[in-house]
Amino acid sequence: MQFTQSSLTISNKADRLVVEGVRRSLAAYATGDHKCWDMALKLFETELGPAQARRTVSDLSFYARALNAHGTRKLCIFPYGCPKLCQDECLAAALVAAAQLGQEDLEGRIASALVTEAGQEETCFAAQSFAQALTECDLNLSEIEISNLQLVGCPLQRGSGESQH
Repeated sequence: MQFTQSSLTISNKADRLVVEGVRRSLAAYATGDHKCWDMALKLFETELGPAQARRTVSDLSFYARALNAHGTRKLCIFPYGCPKLCQDECLAAALVAAAQLGQEDLEGRIASALVTEAGQEETCFAAQSFAQALTECDLNLSEIEISNLQLVGCPLQRGSGESQH
């Protein structure tokens, strides 16, 4: 499959929070630096307030843990704050969007591209919990078009052999 532009956009508050939350959480796993988790929490507290941020970041943490533990490979992520979206970031956000919209077939397709078969149930459950927390904060992710979610491999990975950029 080949990846094309999704309808996700960094200008949508919900999309941006998911992407930035995943970026910071996966950076914490990659570096072992707890400050990345703190940065995720501070971002969500600033955007949602401390009360709403608490549950949302908790569910983000479970989602990021599932992506990290069950990934078919190390996911590509841009540095936090980057205005562009990488393929893997789009897919990670699209999985949460599909869960929020109740699109189980799409959830399965995205999960199979991101995580191992053994980790798909856990990852989808975590995405659904995160999606529910976002919904409770009145944050709606952009709708995902199935035809826009096709995979080949991140174009930024292909010439470098590295999995982070």
